[in-house]
Amino acid sequence: MRYFTAFALFAGFFMSGARAQVNTPNGVQVPPAALFTYLDAWPNTNAQLQSFQNDIKNGFYGPSCIVLNDYTRQYNCHGYAWHVSTGGNQIGIKADAGGVTPYVAGVNPSYTQTSYNGTAGKLRVRYSGDHSAVTTYDLGKFISKWGAGPLVKHNTGDVPPGYGVPASYWTCKYAPPLTSVYLDGNLISGSFQNTTWGSHNMQIFWGLDPDTGPTFSSTAGSTIVNNQSSGTVNFAFNGPSNNGGLSIAFCGAPRYSFTFFKLSGAKMQVYPNPAKDEDVVTISSDSGEDIQAVNMDNQVNRIARICLSDERQRVLQDYLPNTEGNVTTVKLNAGLKGTYFLKATFEDGTVQTKRILIGK
Repeated sequence: MRYFTAFALFAGFFMSGARAQVNTPNGVQVPPAALFTYLDAWPNTNAQLQSFQNDIKNGFYGPSCIVLNDYTRQYNCHGYAWHVSTGGNQIGIKADAGGVTPYVAGVNPSYTQTSYNGTAGKLRVRYSGDHSAVTTYDLGKFISKWGAGPLVKHNTGDVPPGYGVPASYWTCKYAPPLTSVYLDGNLISGSFQNTTWGSHNMQIFWGLDPDTGPTFSSTAGSTIVNNQSSGTVNFAFNGPSNNGGLSIAFCGAPRYSFTFFKLSGAKMQVYPNPAKDEDVVTISSDSGEDIQAVNMDNQVNRIARICLSDERQRVLQDYLPNTEGNVTTVKLNAGLKGTYFLKATFEDGTVQTKRILIGK
């Protein structure tokens, strides 16, 4: 009898007093009415919560149960699985008030249903009862918060009886924001970077905690030497053209990319820089020579195309070269503001890029 009494004690007593905004990883707001914290003392006193935690430690709900964190009234199972476990603040989420729905359905859900092989980590689990958990890489082991009680690591079935059994599994489909990126130990910004041929190291740091990633793949001109899949990649940037790159995938899909350009004594200059929208911008070389690049066979080749891109590598304008002697000019469109890149592509496919600041 004690078994069922203990479960009922912690099943559903809370107050809807927590109104801090909570968003899913894809930025959809969780209904404020679904957010809560448990009552401070009634009906669960500290003594009752401690007794419940002791029962868990003593194997009352199964021999696999390990208490990871002590009881707290700040969050519940749904709050842990869908928000706290990805780095969010401690908050309770009520599933019966639509609190889990924005994560798995509707506009831009952050998770998609998947299967479970027994050892896949960081999947979200919905039980047949009112319970959520997170899988681990240990065979058949989950982590979940038991009401106002403790955070517990346990076998799939070693839970209070009202939780039921695992009914569905969910994997991430969001892009965690990159908080910082380092190239060879130097903090960088933007997707276009100048560097040299040879060996390089990239370290990335990101917000939230996705199920999978990061994983790296190389683009033309780059070769991955060692991919540790932990935010660090060693790669060689060695041609055959003057640009290469890396693509970074989270949750099984490419999310970010970086393009590298060889520092090879490029003579390309852009002025005025900063420029204003609708300015005529001049691209020139440092010397009295025509604008040109020298390929690996020391053959001169001229500009075949100029384009203007934003920091996400989206091409905004294409230009045909208008070369007179050692200069060519392009006219900027109205409405541009911020950091952009003028990229000159030469006849042999080599590329030179210059950053340009545009204001109004």
